[in-house]
Order: sequence, then structure tokens, then C-alpha cells
Amino acid sequence: MLNRLKTKLRDELGSRSQLAFANDKRNTLILVFACILVILNHINNLFAWISISTLSVMLWRVWLTVRGRQLPSRWVLLPIAVALMAGIFWQFRSFFGRETGVAMLVLLLSCKMLEMHAKRDLFVVLFLGFFLLLASFFESQSIATAMQVAVAAFALLLAQVSFQYHEKIPSLWQRAKLVIVMLAIATPITVLSFFLFPRIQGPLWGLPGDANTARSGLSTSMSPGNISKLAMSEELVFRVNFLNKVPEKSQLYWRAVVLSNFDGRQWRQGRDYSTKEGRDLEVSGDPISQEITLEPSGTHYLFGLDSVLKRPFLEGKLAGINSNGELFSDEGINNRVRYRVQSYLNYKLNSHADPQYLQTYLSLPYNFNPLTRNFAQDIRQRYSDQKSQIDAVLSFFRNEQFFYTLEPPLLGRNSVDDFLFNTRAGFCEHYSSAFVVVMRALGIPARVVTGYQGGTLNTQDQFYEVRQSDAHAWAEVWLAEKGWVRVDPTASVAPERISQNLKATQSNTGFASMVGDLINENAFSREMRMRWSAINNSWNQWILNYNQTRQSQLLDNLGFNGIDWEKTLLTIFAIGLITIASLALPLLRRSKKLPLYERLYVNLCDKLAKKGMPRAPHEGPSDYLQRLQSKIDAQEFTSLRDFFELYIAIKYGKLSQSHAAKPFAQTTDIQTLRSHLKNIQISRRLS
Repeated sequence: MLNRLKTKLRDELGSRSQLAFANDKRNTLILVFACILVILNHINNLFAWISISTLSVMLWRVWLTVRGRQLPSRWVLLPIAVALMAGIFWQFRSFFGRETGVAMLVLLLSCKMLEMHAKRDLFVVLFLGFFLLLASFFESQSIATAMQVAVAAFALLLAQVSFQYHEKIPSLWQRAKLVIVMLAIATPITVLSFFLFPRIQGPLWGLPGDANTARSGLSTSMSPGNISKLAMSEELVFRVNFLNKVPEKSQLYWRAVVLSNFDGRQWRQGRDYSTKEGRDLEVSGDPISQEITLEPSGTHYLFGLDSVLKRPFLEGKLAGINSNGELFSDEGINNRVRYRVQSYLNYKLNSHADPQYLQTYLSLPYNFNPLTRNFAQDIRQRYSDQKSQIDAVLSFFRNEQFFYTLEPPLLGRNSVDDFLFNTRAGFCEHYSSAFVVVMRALGIPARVVTGYQGGTLNTQDQFYEVRQSDAHAWAEVWLAEKGWVRVDPTASVAPERISQNLKATQSNTGFASMVGDLINENAFSREMRMRWSAINNSWNQWILNYNQTRQSQLLDNLGFNGIDWEKTLLTIFAIGLITIASLALPLLRRSKKLPLYERLYVNLCDKLAKKGMPRAPHEGPSDYLQRLQSKIDAQEFTSLRDFFELYIAIKYGKLSQSHAAKPFAQTTDIQTLRSHLKNIQISRRLS
């Protein structure tokens, strides 16, 4: 019989061990899956060998778990870790920096999965996972990234909860519901803290300059092909919300850089003139107010509709306007910024410029483009006034066989000659460059301006979206009493580019045609794209751009003028405690109460413990009573025995069977048990 009991006990222990092993295997697979989701948030910003190494190690861990194999020893892991760290140093030439640190943590997370021997290792993996989720916002702060992070965080919490169970393990759905309840409790406090917790000056996710990879695409120089490459991109540059009236699309010129120096092949930005707002600018008519949300670019350029009268206000940065009408920031735009400007469509810029100033805009490189110079001389002989000369050049573009294309042919040393009299095919930079060269050869001061033209109205939120495909180059000529006047030669060749957009001009073949086919969407896909863009815009406006200024406005609207932050923090803390208490009370009410006879037994045990005879954790009531018999006088033991016998009868005997479905024993039994407890008197301390 003893052997039979041993066998039964061994089988029971074996089944429990197998069950625990199976549960541990499932929980490990959940953790691996959660870590893979964390790593996928960084996969686009990691080098290929890092991604392959990380996912390979993760798959190795899955294979070991499924097959029930032991984890590799430290003598196997150590060379792997050293090789991976050597690869990091070879790739980045350093162990410091944002990108280097993220890559190292991703590799360390995967390697740590092969070294999980204790619960301590589990928490290390979880903490690494949450930290890498936070680091995801260093690379992108879009709503898509936030959704990916939320899913990965949910998976990590599910894995953490799963490892807390040992014997009776709820189903996966029950554990998931528990995580949802936990998040629901935390959400109100999180939202409250987001809106009311004191904001630091500057953006929420302020980072060093190397933390942003987005670029505006425009530079301080221009050569044939530069802007046509930008036109291939649909990357967002900025959004515009017109606050009073919306101009015609043909008037949407967003100035960025003025180019005045030409070496025969490339245009470059000239020296910066006065940065004071008191430049020679005369305006008339009503202003056009714009609120511009500028995406990170890493450059100093700001944008506004020609021409901006006053520099905008940037939180945490200093903005300015120079005499060329260029808007700029004193620091690179490494975070999304929002500002307001007022522009005037009717203006005169530098109309009283002195001749020495204008000489800069007449210079041409020596011994370049002789055919263009002869062409300008011929026009000068036929037309005497500047307006007729300008119209003659524009008529030349309009009437000759010029083509507007994203795939212009290559040009030789005399690039303007080749373009005007040979290839006659180009993008906006070809036309603006050639026009300015002809103007200078005619003796008319001229320069190239680069920026963006047009924009697409998002019908979902009424914001205009300006993208890289709207990049454009035009010309400005200086006329007496008028100052700098905009002339866009592209409008003479492809007027639909100005009145509509780039897509309207694309009847080309080859790669340009493929781009056009991709851009020309059907109505449904276009509406869905606009909806998604509007959602992203709302995310940017209300979440990412929620700064100290907007928080102050919110508090002012709530009536908290001149707020004391010390009191505010105490108030938030108090509100948080009240919120937690209100959520916790229903949970406390649902806690299971002990039956009354159990509470009486606990009271007796506490009473005996104070007399020096505590009940051992493993000790049942019968064994406890037997041990007490040798410690207590016979007369005192009688009342103690009566209590224990009745308690045992209620809990384990016939009384419990008759009331098995009831939470409490009969009232008479409980009263008798309480009476026995009152009669128990221990006169001295037990030893």
C-alpha cells in the first residue's frame, strides 16, 4: 500500500511538472512574440545585418522553446555577444550616440532571451522592451508609430501577467482582459497628466539634431536635375491653414531661397543682406493670414506666401526676414513647428535699390553660353524697353517646341545654350535658369528663387498640404519703380503646372509616366488618403504640438489664471489619489469574505498567539488542539475543546454537509461557537 501511495504521489508530481513546463513554454513564446513586436518598431532604422542577426536569435529562441532544449551556455553566448558588439563598433565607429545605442539595445534584448534562468532575467527583458518602445518615438512620432507601440506594449504586459501564474492559469483571453482592465484604470490618470502636468519649454520630444532624418530637400544651390528629383517624392513639407481668405492656386508661391551667383553650371545663394524687418517693402491690399505647420527638415528655412511683412514667432527659436524676403530660423528645424504669418499679394520689394546693389544680379560667367548672349543681343536690337524684351523671351518659350518633363536630357558645358537651342526639354529649374541668364545678358537684373508652388487641399480638414512634389523654381527681375517682380517662365511652357499641379503636366513615357500613374488615384483611394492625412494632422496639432503655450491657454480657458505650479502639482496628485480610490473601491467590495465561523476561529488563534502559543501555518485544528492540551490546565482546556469540536463539526463534519451550499452555518451553531469563545479564559502565558 505504501508503494502504491508513493507511485500515485510520483505520478501526481510528474503531471504537475509537465503542466508547469507546458505553461512555461507558452508564456515564453508570448514573451518572444512581444519582443519581436518591439524590435519591428525599429526595423526600418536598423542596418540589414542587425535586423537579420536579431531576428535569427529570436527564431533560435523559439526553436529551443518548442523543442524543449536547454538554453546555450555562457561559453556559447559570450563569443556571439562579443561578435555583435564588434559589429556595432565597426558599423558606427563608436559605442555612443542615439542610433548606436538603439542598435545595441536591440541586439542585447535578443541575446538576453537566450539567458533567461530566473525571474530577475524576465524583468530585465521586460524593462529593455519598454525602454525600446519609448525609443521608437525618437525615430518617428506619427500616429502609426503610436499604434504600433501600443500593440507591442500590450503584448509585453500580457507576457508579464502570464508569468505571474503557476498552478491555476487562466485562459489567454482572461489574461488579456485583465491587461485591458489595468490599462483602463491607468488611462484617466495618463490623460489628466498629459494635459495638466507642467510642460517644459520646447517640444515634447526634443532631440539633438542627428535624431531627425527628414529633410526639406531644398538647398542653397541649384543645378539641372535637383528639383526634378524632388518632384518624385510625395513627402509632406508643411501644412497651411488659411485663416481669412484663400488665394487662387496660381498665386500660391512659397519662397524659400534666393539664388544670385551663377558659375555657368550651378546657381548658389548670395551673401545674406540685412536681417532687419525694416527692409524696403511696400504692401497694399488686405493681408492673407496663414497658420503653417512645418515638418522637421534639419534646415533653417521657413515658409510663407509671398510676401511676408513681419517675421513669425517661433516658440524656443528666433525667426527673421532678410532683405531678399527669405524667412529663416536661427536654429535648424529638427522638430515640428507651428507659426503664423501675414502675407500680401500686392507688394514692391526693394523698389529703390541702388545700382551697386543691382550689379550682383547682372554678372555672368565669362566665356559661357555664347549662343545665349547672341540671342539676347538680337532681342535688344529688336525691342528697346524692358517689358517688351521680357515678353519676347516668354513668347520664345511659348511658341517654340519646348517640353516640360521630369526626364530632361543631359546638358553639356554650355548648359543654357544646349537647353535653349538643342534639347528644349526640361523641368522648372531649366526654364528659370535659362530665363535669368537671358535677362542678365539683356542688362536686366534677375535672379532665381526656389521654393514650392501650389498645394493640395485636404477636403477632410480644409488644410492645404505642400509636398516635395510641389518643389518649384521661378525667376525675379528688377524693374524701376516696381522692384523685384516675379516672372515664372514655366507658366509659358506648362501653364497647367501653375494653375493645377504637377500631375496635370505628366504625359511623358518611361519613369515619369510610372510616377504619373501612381499619383493618379481613383476617387476612393484619394479620399482615404486624405482622411488618413487629416487624422495625422489632428494628431500633430493636438498631441505632438501640445506645448507650454497651449497648456497655458487651456488653463486660462478653465479659469486658472496666474496658476501656482506647486499647488497645481498637489492638486493633480490629490485628483490622482481620488481617481485610484474610486476605481479600487469596487474591486475591494468584490473580495471574498470569510464565513463567520472562520473569523471566530481566526480570532481564537490570535488570542492564543498573544499567550505564546501561535498556530503553525501547516497545523490543522485537531493537531493544534492536541498540542494545546499539554500546555493548558484541564479546566481551561474544556471550554477550548468545546470550541474546537464545534468548529471542526461545522467545517468538516455533518454540519458542513447540511449547509454546504450556504456561506454561513446555522445561526444557532454560530451563536454556540461565539459563546464557547467568550468562555475561553487562559489565565497565564503558555510556554
